[in-house]
Amino acid sequence: MSNSRANNSRADEFDLVVVGLGAMGSAALYHAAARGLRVLGIDKFNPPHQMGSSHAETRITRLAIGEGPQYLPFVARSHEIWRKLEAQSGRDLFYQTGGYTIAPQGAKTSERWGDFVNVTAQIAAENDIAYEVLTPTEFAQRQPSFVVGPEFRVGFEPSAGVVLIEQAIAVQLDLARANGAVTNTNQPVSAIEPDASGVTIKTDSGSFRSAKAIITTGPWLGDLVPAAKRHVEVYRQTVVWFDVDDPEPFSTDNFSYVMWPGHTIEDYLAVWPTPPGSVGLKAMRERFDQPCHPDTVDRTVSDAEIAQLYENYIEGRVLGVNPKALRSAVCLYSETKDEHFLIDYHPDSSNVMFASACSGHGFKHSTALSEAMVAQLMSGQVEPSLATSSGATALSLEPFSLQRVSEDNPPGDVQK
Repeated sequence: MSNSRANNSRADEFDLVVVGLGAMGSAALYHAAARGLRVLGIDKFNPPHQMGSSHAETRITRLAIGEGPQYLPFVARSHEIWRKLEAQSGRDLFYQTGGYTIAPQGAKTSERWGDFVNVTAQIAAENDIAYEVLTPTEFAQRQPSFVVGPEFRVGFEPSAGVVLIEQAIAVQLDLARANGAVTNTNQPVSAIEPDASGVTIKTDSGSFRSAKAIITTGPWLGDLVPAAKRHVEVYRQTVVWFDVDDPEPFSTDNFSYVMWPGHTIEDYLAVWPTPPGSVGLKAMRERFDQPCHPDTVDRTVSDAEIAQLYENYIEGRVLGVNPKALRSAVCLYSETKDEHFLIDYHPDSSNVMFASACSGHGFKHSTALSEAMVAQLMSGQVEPSLATSSGATALSLEPFSLQRVSEDNPPGDVQK
Protein backbone atom coordinates (compact mmCIF):
# COMPACT_ATOMS: atom_id res chain seq x y z
CA MET A 1 0.00 0.00 0.00
CA SER A 2 1.24 3.49 -0.79
CA ASN A 3 0.28 6.58 1.14
CA SER A 4 1.52 10.06 0.32
CA ARG A 5 0.81 13.67 1.10
CA ALA A 6 0.46 16.45 -1.44
CA ASN A 7 3.66 17.08 -3.40
CA ASN A 8 3.28 20.85 -3.13
CA SER A 9 3.70 20.66 0.64
CA ARG A 10 5.28 23.31 2.89
CA ALA A 11 9.06 23.27 3.34
CA ASP A 12 8.55 21.88 6.85
CA GLU A 13 5.96 19.29 5.86
CA PHE A 14 8.16 16.48 7.14
CA ASP A 15 10.74 16.46 9.87
CA LEU A 16 12.45 13.50 8.23
CA VAL A 17 12.24 11.53 4.99
CA VAL A 18 13.75 8.03 4.87
CA VAL A 19 14.66 6.80 1.37
CA GLY A 20 14.88 3.01 1.15
CA LEU A 21 12.83 0.85 3.51
CA GLY A 22 14.83 -2.34 3.90
CA ALA A 23 16.50 -3.42 7.13
CA MET A 24 17.99 -0.01 7.93
CA GLY A 25 15.26 2.18 6.48
CA SER A 26 12.30 0.40 8.05
CA ALA A 27 14.06 0.64 11.41
CA ALA A 28 14.79 4.34 10.91
CA LEU A 29 11.14 4.97 10.07
CA TYR A 30 10.04 3.07 13.20
CA HIS A 31 12.40 4.91 15.53
CA ALA A 32 11.60 8.31 14.01
CA ALA A 33 7.86 7.76 14.35
CA ALA A 34 8.34 6.58 17.93
CA ARG A 35 9.98 9.94 18.65
CA GLY A 36 6.87 11.70 17.41
CA LEU A 37 8.49 13.03 14.24
CA ARG A 38 6.55 13.78 11.08
CA VAL A 39 8.23 11.16 8.92
CA LEU A 40 7.86 9.87 5.37
CA GLY A 41 9.36 6.63 4.04
CA ILE A 42 9.90 6.08 0.32
CA ASP A 43 10.93 2.88 -1.45
CA LYS A 44 11.49 1.91 -5.08
CA PHE A 45 9.55 -1.30 -4.45
CA ASN A 46 6.99 -2.53 -1.91
CA PRO A 47 8.90 -3.70 1.17
CA PRO A 48 9.63 -6.23 2.38
CA HIS A 49 10.72 -7.26 -1.12
CA GLN A 50 13.26 -9.55 -2.79
CA MET A 51 15.24 -7.01 -4.80
CA GLY A 52 18.03 -5.83 -2.48
CA SER A 53 19.81 -7.21 0.58
CA SER A 54 16.95 -7.55 3.07
CA HIS A 55 15.30 -10.86 2.28
CA ALA A 56 15.82 -14.66 2.25
CA GLU A 57 13.92 -15.41 5.47
CA THR A 58 16.53 -15.28 8.27
CA ARG A 59 19.69 -13.51 9.38
CA ILE A 60 22.27 -14.55 11.94
CA THR A 61 22.71 -12.47 15.08
CA ARG A 62 25.40 -12.89 17.75
CA LEU A 63 26.69 -10.79 20.63
CA ALA A 64 30.33 -11.91 20.42
CA ILE A 65 31.26 -10.05 17.25
CA GLY A 66 34.58 -11.24 15.88
CA GLU A 67 34.51 -8.45 13.28
CA GLY A 68 35.40 -5.94 15.99
CA PRO A 69 34.39 -4.54 19.38
CA GLN A 70 32.89 -1.38 17.80
CA TYR A 71 29.89 -3.50 16.87
CA LEU A 72 29.05 -4.95 20.29
CA PRO A 73 26.92 -2.06 21.61
CA PHE A 74 24.80 -2.10 18.45
CA VAL A 75 24.05 -5.81 18.37
CA ALA A 76 23.32 -5.83 22.12
CA ARG A 77 20.91 -2.94 21.71
CA SER A 78 19.36 -4.63 18.66
CA HIS A 79 18.65 -7.76 20.71
CA GLU A 80 16.70 -5.61 23.15
CA ILE A 81 14.78 -3.94 20.33
CA TRP A 82 13.83 -7.27 18.70
CA ARG A 83 12.19 -8.31 21.98
CA LYS A 84 10.49 -4.93 22.27
CA LEU A 85 9.14 -5.27 18.72
CA GLU A 86 7.85 -8.76 19.51
CA ALA A 87 6.01 -7.40 22.56
CA GLN A 88 4.52 -4.50 20.61
CA SER A 89 3.44 -6.58 17.61
CA GLY A 90 2.67 -10.00 19.08
CA ARG A 91 4.81 -11.61 16.35
CA ASP A 92 7.88 -13.83 16.77
CA LEU A 93 11.04 -12.32 15.30
CA PHE A 94 14.08 -13.57 17.22
CA TYR A 95 14.82 -17.27 17.74
CA GLN A 96 17.65 -17.61 20.26
CA THR A 97 18.94 -20.94 18.96
CA GLY A 98 22.58 -20.40 19.78
CA GLY A 99 25.18 -20.35 17.04
CA TYR A 100 28.35 -22.17 16.02
CA THR A 101 31.42 -20.96 14.15
CA ILE A 102 33.89 -23.48 12.71
CA ALA A 103 37.39 -22.35 11.71
CA PRO A 104 40.85 -23.89 11.44
CA GLN A 105 43.01 -23.29 14.47
CA GLY A 106 45.09 -20.18 13.90
CA ALA A 107 43.90 -19.89 10.30
CA LYS A 108 44.22 -16.63 8.38
CA THR A 109 41.48 -17.28 5.84
CA SER A 110 41.05 -13.53 5.35
CA GLU A 111 41.45 -10.37 7.38
CA ARG A 112 37.84 -10.66 8.49
CA TRP A 113 37.70 -14.40 9.16
CA GLY A 114 41.29 -15.05 10.27
CA ASP A 115 41.50 -17.19 13.43
CA PHE A 116 37.85 -16.32 13.90
CA VAL A 117 36.97 -18.70 16.73
CA ASN A 118 39.84 -17.56 18.95
CA VAL A 119 39.29 -13.88 18.12
CA THR A 120 35.59 -14.22 18.95
CA ALA A 121 36.35 -16.11 22.18
CA GLN A 122 38.66 -13.30 23.28
CA ILE A 123 36.05 -10.62 22.56
CA ALA A 124 33.43 -12.68 24.41
CA ALA A 125 35.69 -13.03 27.46
CA GLU A 126 36.45 -9.30 27.51
CA ASN A 127 32.73 -8.49 27.45
CA ASP A 128 31.34 -11.19 29.76
CA ILE A 129 29.50 -12.99 26.94
CA ALA A 130 29.01 -16.72 27.41
CA TYR A 131 31.10 -18.54 24.80
CA GLU A 132 32.52 -22.06 24.51
CA VAL A 133 35.38 -23.38 22.39
CA LEU A 134 34.81 -27.01 21.44
CA THR A 135 36.76 -29.78 19.78
CA PRO A 136 35.22 -31.39 16.67
CA THR A 137 34.34 -34.43 18.79
CA GLU A 138 32.46 -32.31 21.32
CA PHE A 139 30.69 -30.48 18.50
CA ALA A 140 29.63 -33.77 16.86
CA GLN A 141 28.01 -34.88 20.09
CA ARG A 142 25.79 -31.78 19.98
CA GLN A 143 25.26 -31.52 16.22
CA PRO A 144 25.68 -35.02 14.73
CA SER A 145 24.66 -33.79 11.26
CA PHE A 146 28.11 -32.23 10.71
CA VAL A 147 31.37 -33.88 9.68
CA VAL A 148 34.27 -31.74 10.92
CA GLY A 149 37.97 -32.58 10.64
CA PRO A 150 40.40 -32.57 13.59
CA GLU A 151 42.18 -29.39 12.38
CA PHE A 152 39.14 -27.26 13.20
CA ARG A 153 37.98 -25.55 16.37
CA VAL A 154 34.34 -24.75 17.03
CA GLY A 155 32.96 -21.76 18.91
CA PHE A 156 29.48 -21.70 20.41
CA GLU A 157 27.52 -18.70 21.66
CA PRO A 158 24.26 -19.64 23.43
CA SER A 159 22.87 -16.09 23.22
CA ALA A 160 23.10 -16.05 19.43
CA GLY A 161 20.31 -16.95 17.05
CA VAL A 162 18.39 -15.94 13.95
CA VAL A 163 15.99 -13.09 13.20
CA LEU A 164 13.20 -13.29 10.62
CA ILE A 165 14.26 -10.51 8.30
CA GLU A 166 11.11 -9.88 6.24
CA GLN A 167 8.99 -10.15 9.37
CA ALA A 168 11.21 -7.65 11.19
CA ILE A 169 10.90 -5.17 8.32
CA ALA A 170 7.13 -5.61 8.11
CA VAL A 171 6.70 -5.18 11.87
CA GLN A 172 8.78 -2.00 11.98
CA LEU A 173 6.89 -0.52 9.04
CA ASP A 174 3.51 -1.45 10.56
CA LEU A 175 4.42 0.06 13.93
CA ALA A 176 5.81 3.18 12.26
CA ARG A 177 2.55 3.69 10.38
CA ALA A 178 0.60 3.11 13.59
CA ASN A 179 2.63 5.97 15.10
CA GLY A 180 1.77 8.29 12.23
CA ALA A 181 4.50 7.62 9.65
CA VAL A 182 3.58 7.94 5.99
CA THR A 183 4.93 5.52 3.38
CA ASN A 184 5.19 5.95 -0.37
CA THR A 185 6.12 2.65 -2.01
CA ASN A 186 6.79 1.59 -5.61
CA GLN A 187 8.22 5.09 -5.99
CA PRO A 188 11.79 5.47 -7.32
CA VAL A 189 13.72 8.48 -6.05
CA SER A 190 15.62 10.30 -8.79
CA ALA A 191 17.46 12.91 -6.71
CA ILE A 192 18.04 14.18 -3.19
CA GLU A 193 18.87 17.89 -3.15
CA PRO A 194 19.85 19.53 0.15
CA ASP A 195 19.79 23.32 0.52
CA ALA A 196 19.98 25.91 3.27
CA SER A 197 16.42 25.35 4.48
CA GLY A 198 16.06 21.60 4.18
CA VAL A 199 16.04 18.81 1.63
CA THR A 200 14.08 18.19 -1.58
CA ILE A 201 13.44 14.55 -2.49
CA LYS A 202 12.48 14.11 -6.14
CA THR A 203 10.49 11.10 -7.30
CA ASP A 204 8.83 10.06 -10.54
CA SER A 205 5.52 11.50 -9.34
CA GLY A 206 6.78 14.75 -7.80
CA SER A 207 8.85 16.21 -4.99
CA PHE A 208 8.75 16.15 -1.20
CA ARG A 209 10.28 18.60 1.24
CA SER A 210 11.77 17.78 4.60
CA ALA A 211 14.02 19.26 7.25
CA LYS A 212 16.23 16.16 7.22
CA ALA A 213 16.73 12.97 5.18
CA ILE A 214 18.25 9.53 5.67
CA ILE A 215 19.35 7.49 2.65
CA THR A 216 19.32 3.72 3.20
CA THR A 217 19.07 2.35 -0.32
CA GLY A 218 21.52 -0.53 0.06
CA PRO A 219 23.04 -1.55 -3.29
CA TRP A 220 21.54 1.58 -4.91
CA LEU A 221 23.45 3.90 -2.55
CA GLY A 222 25.94 5.01 -5.18
CA ASP A 223 23.14 6.24 -7.43
CA LEU A 224 22.07 8.81 -4.82
CA VAL A 225 25.38 9.44 -3.02
CA PRO A 226 28.06 9.59 -5.73
CA ALA A 227 30.78 10.29 -3.14
CA ALA A 228 30.21 6.81 -1.70
CA LYS A 229 29.98 5.00 -5.03
CA ARG A 230 33.70 4.47 -5.59
CA HIS A 231 34.06 2.94 -2.13
CA VAL A 232 31.34 0.33 -2.54
CA GLU A 233 31.20 -2.79 -4.69
CA VAL A 234 27.98 -4.79 -5.00
CA TYR A 235 28.24 -8.58 -5.26
CA ARG A 236 25.68 -11.19 -6.21
CA GLN A 237 25.10 -13.96 -3.64
CA THR A 238 22.96 -17.08 -3.96
CA VAL A 239 20.89 -18.81 -1.27
CA VAL A 240 19.34 -22.28 -1.56
CA TRP A 241 16.91 -24.22 0.63
CA PHE A 242 17.70 -27.93 0.31
CA ASP A 243 15.37 -30.82 1.03
CA VAL A 244 16.23 -32.84 4.16
CA ASP A 245 15.52 -36.40 5.24
CA ASP A 246 13.93 -35.33 8.52
CA PRO A 247 13.00 -31.67 9.14
CA GLU A 248 12.85 -31.95 12.93
CA PRO A 249 16.63 -32.05 13.63
CA PHE A 250 17.05 -28.84 11.58
CA SER A 251 14.24 -26.86 13.21
CA THR A 252 14.78 -23.81 15.43
CA ASP A 253 13.89 -26.06 18.39
CA ASN A 254 16.82 -28.41 17.75
CA PHE A 255 19.36 -26.76 15.48
CA SER A 256 21.73 -23.80 15.75
CA TYR A 257 23.07 -21.82 12.84
CA VAL A 258 26.58 -22.74 11.68
CA MET A 259 29.14 -20.43 10.04
CA TRP A 260 32.07 -22.33 8.57
CA PRO A 261 34.75 -20.08 6.98
CA GLY A 262 37.01 -23.03 6.17
CA HIS A 263 40.63 -22.88 5.05
CA THR A 264 40.02 -20.04 2.58
CA ILE A 265 37.15 -17.61 2.05
CA GLU A 266 36.17 -19.70 -0.99
CA ASP A 267 35.36 -22.53 1.47
CA TYR A 268 32.84 -20.46 3.43
CA LEU A 269 29.53 -22.17 4.19
CA ALA A 270 26.64 -21.01 6.35
CA VAL A 271 23.48 -22.92 7.24
CA TRP A 272 20.45 -21.74 9.20
CA PRO A 273 17.85 -23.49 11.37
CA THR A 274 14.42 -23.77 9.80
CA PRO A 275 11.85 -21.49 11.49
CA PRO A 276 8.22 -22.53 12.03
CA GLY A 277 6.22 -22.51 8.81
CA SER A 278 9.26 -22.91 6.56
CA VAL A 279 10.77 -25.97 4.87
CA GLY A 280 14.26 -27.03 3.89
CA LEU A 281 17.76 -26.25 5.13
CA LYS A 282 18.87 -22.77 4.09
CA ALA A 283 22.50 -22.71 2.92
CA MET A 284 24.83 -20.29 1.18
CA ARG A 285 28.43 -19.63 0.39
CA GLU A 286 30.00 -16.19 -0.02
CA ARG A 287 31.59 -15.20 -3.30
CA PHE A 288 33.13 -11.97 -4.51
CA ASP A 289 33.74 -12.67 -8.19
CA GLN A 290 30.43 -11.30 -9.51
CA PRO A 291 30.27 -7.51 -9.12
CA CYS A 292 26.95 -6.20 -10.33
CA HIS A 293 24.38 -3.42 -10.33
CA PRO A 294 21.02 -4.21 -8.69
CA ASP A 295 19.07 -3.05 -11.76
CA THR A 296 20.78 -5.52 -14.11
CA VAL A 297 21.89 -8.43 -11.90
CA ASP A 298 20.83 -11.97 -12.84
CA ARG A 299 18.23 -12.86 -10.21
CA THR A 300 17.88 -16.52 -11.15
CA VAL A 301 19.88 -19.18 -9.31
CA SER A 302 20.92 -21.67 -11.99
CA ASP A 303 20.82 -25.45 -11.72
CA ALA A 304 24.62 -25.41 -12.01
CA GLU A 305 24.94 -23.05 -9.05
CA ILE A 306 22.63 -25.23 -6.95
CA ALA A 307 24.58 -28.37 -7.86
CA GLN A 308 27.90 -26.69 -7.08
CA LEU A 309 26.70 -25.55 -3.65
CA TYR A 310 25.50 -29.03 -2.79
CA GLU A 311 28.40 -31.02 -4.20
CA ASN A 312 31.23 -28.76 -3.00
CA TYR A 313 29.84 -27.45 0.29
CA ILE A 314 27.02 -29.66 1.64
CA GLU A 315 27.71 -33.21 0.53
CA GLY A 316 30.00 -34.96 2.98
CA ARG A 317 29.89 -32.03 5.43
CA VAL A 318 26.22 -31.84 6.44
CA LEU A 319 24.41 -35.18 6.73
CA GLY A 320 20.71 -35.76 6.08
CA VAL A 321 20.53 -33.12 3.33
CA ASN A 322 19.46 -33.96 -0.22
CA PRO A 323 20.53 -32.32 -3.51
CA LYS A 324 16.95 -31.29 -4.34
CA ALA A 325 16.46 -27.53 -4.06
CA LEU A 326 13.07 -26.54 -2.67
CA ARG A 327 13.64 -22.85 -3.51
CA SER A 328 16.41 -20.34 -4.04
CA ALA A 329 17.08 -16.61 -3.98
CA VAL A 330 19.62 -14.04 -5.09
CA CYS A 331 20.76 -11.55 -2.47
CA LEU A 332 23.19 -8.63 -2.79
CA TYR A 333 26.17 -7.69 -0.64
CA SER A 334 27.43 -4.10 -0.68
CA GLU A 335 31.11 -4.27 0.29
CA THR A 336 33.68 -1.70 1.34
CA LYS A 337 37.37 -2.47 0.96
CA ASP A 338 37.79 -3.00 4.71
CA GLU A 339 34.45 -4.83 5.11
CA HIS A 340 33.08 -2.32 7.61
CA PHE A 341 29.98 -0.16 7.28
CA LEU A 342 29.51 3.27 5.73
CA ILE A 343 27.38 5.55 7.91
CA ASP A 344 27.93 9.28 7.71
CA TYR A 345 26.61 12.69 6.81
CA HIS A 346 26.21 13.48 3.13
CA PRO A 347 29.31 15.37 1.93
CA ASP A 348 27.10 18.27 0.82
CA SER A 349 24.87 18.65 3.86
CA SER A 350 24.61 18.03 7.59
CA ASN A 351 20.86 17.61 7.07
CA VAL A 352 21.34 14.30 5.26
CA MET A 353 22.82 11.02 6.50
CA PHE A 354 23.33 7.77 4.64
CA ALA A 355 23.99 4.17 5.61
CA SER A 356 24.95 1.19 3.51
CA ALA A 357 27.81 -1.08 2.55
CA CYS A 358 27.06 -3.38 5.44
CA SER A 359 29.41 -5.90 3.85
CA GLY A 360 27.32 -8.97 4.50
CA HIS A 361 27.08 -8.56 8.27
CA GLY A 362 24.78 -5.60 8.83
CA PHE A 363 21.33 -6.86 9.65
CA LYS A 364 22.10 -7.98 13.21
CA HIS A 365 22.99 -4.36 14.03
CA SER A 366 20.43 -2.64 11.82
CA THR A 367 17.70 -1.51 14.18
CA ALA A 368 20.14 -0.06 16.73
CA LEU A 369 22.24 1.58 14.02
CA SER A 370 19.11 3.23 12.65
CA GLU A 371 18.01 4.32 16.10
CA ALA A 372 21.40 5.97 16.57
CA MET A 373 21.26 7.60 13.12
CA VAL A 374 17.86 9.14 13.81
CA ALA A 375 19.07 10.45 17.16
CA GLN A 376 22.28 11.90 15.74
CA LEU A 377 20.63 13.53 12.72
CA MET A 378 17.71 15.03 14.62
CA SER A 379 19.43 16.08 17.86
CA GLY A 380 23.11 16.19 16.98
CA GLN A 381 24.09 13.35 19.30
CA VAL A 382 23.33 9.75 20.17
CA GLU A 383 21.79 9.92 23.62
CA PRO A 384 23.54 7.84 26.32
CA SER A 385 20.12 6.40 27.22
CA LEU A 386 20.21 4.39 23.97
CA ALA A 387 23.00 2.21 25.35
CA THR A 388 21.81 -1.18 26.43
CA SER A 389 20.29 -1.68 29.87
CA SER A 390 23.24 -3.93 30.72
CA GLY A 391 25.50 -0.86 30.69
CA ALA A 392 27.24 -1.34 27.36
CA THR A 393 29.38 1.37 25.85
CA ALA A 394 27.43 4.25 24.33
CA LEU A 395 26.53 3.84 20.69
CA SER A 396 28.98 5.61 18.37
CA LEU A 397 28.74 5.92 14.58
CA GLU A 398 32.22 7.40 14.31
CA PRO A 399 33.98 4.13 13.27
CA PHE A 400 31.86 3.94 10.11
CA SER A 401 32.69 7.30 8.52
CA LEU A 402 33.13 7.89 4.81
CA GLN A 403 36.49 9.55 5.48
CA ARG A 404 37.77 6.21 6.78
CA VAL A 405 37.70 4.63 3.32
CA SER A 406 38.70 7.62 1.22
CA GLU A 407 41.83 7.26 -0.86
CA ASP A 408 43.43 10.16 0.95
CA ASN A 409 42.72 8.61 4.34
CA PRO A 410 42.98 4.80 4.05
CA PRO A 411 41.82 2.50 6.86
CA GLY A 412 44.19 2.56 9.81
CA ASP A 413 43.75 0.54 12.97
CA VAL A 414 40.03 -0.11 12.59
CA GLN A 415 39.58 -3.49 14.18
CA LYS A 416 37.84 -6.30 12.30
